[in-house]
Amino acid sequence: MCMVLALWLVPAGTAVAKEPVAAKVCGKSDCRTVKDRHVLMALTEGGPPTDPPDRAAPWYTVRMTIAIGEGQRDHFTSAIVPSTGLTRGSDAVEGYVWMPATPRAKAAYRRVTHGLAPFPADTLKGVGATTAEAHPDGGSSPLPWIAAGVALLALAGLLIRRRGLPWPKPAQG
Repeated sequence: MCMVLALWLVPAGTAVAKEPVAAKVCGKSDCRTVKDRHVLMALTEGGPPTDPPDRAAPWYTVRMTIAIGEGQRDHFTSAIVPSTGLTRGSDAVEGYVWMPATPRAKAAYRRVTHGLAPFPADTLKGVGATTAEAHPDGGSSPLPWIAAGVALLALAGLLIRRRGLPWPKPAQG
């Protein structure tokens, strides 16, 4: 999920908005493709990085496709663990990043995964260690926090433009 936040950092050379255009949600033996814009926006929502769950639980993969420009697409894969309300981004090489899903995202995941068999709990990676344990130096990378802040600002700007509200003007003085 953190990777989706980093995608918002790609500079916008044109007025084309960066937005999710499709998601492929997969379980143990089947996948579902999501193209509904409102559901896609909900699936990208998450809170700030948090500790991973204490133990593994059934889970799903989500491969999100993001439009980053005219005809350009990028992809990232994350995991959703519905019973914990957490999403996991990044990978074993970069380090897993866990974030809480928003209530809207949880509802969207419930709808999308209804009747879809999840992957078994024992195949979920990145659980049971706190952020401090995952980073032996006692800290964690600030990049997820920076990316989350920039993503929230970009999303707020996107929503303002989509609703037709004027951009704020700098104070005269």
